[in-house]
Amino acid sequence: MGNKTGATKSLLVAGVFTACAGAIPPDVPDTETQRKVRTDLEQCNAASGNKGYGDAVTPEGKYSFLANGQANVETILTCMASKGYSSRLVILEPYGYVDRSNPNRFRVGGEGAPSR
Repeated sequence: MGNKTGATKSLLVAGVFTACAGAIPPDVPDTETQRKVRTDLEQCNAASGNKGYGDAVTPEGKYSFLANGQANVETILTCMASKGYSSRLVILEPYGYVDRSNPNRFRVGGEGAPSR
């Protein structure tokens, strides 16, 4: 029983994702703050040429997103800052190494919150 087949592992992983997906009902409406932040983030992403993806906004208005390339993230963060949000660049280092000689080749994230 120590060796699991690939199919068994896949079913186990699928079960975990299914269990996690059910934790937050999909029909819960956004808060007013969440709607505003999501709209602003979508506008800033559009201004960057839709380079961001995987965005998330909490009910309190904290946002995060991913993009390929530091310049793309900085464009979105600059736009968000101009709309009154805090912003922070997050370097995502897969496998513990990033080729910093070419900052537009690795995944980068951005995050922030409404300024208070």
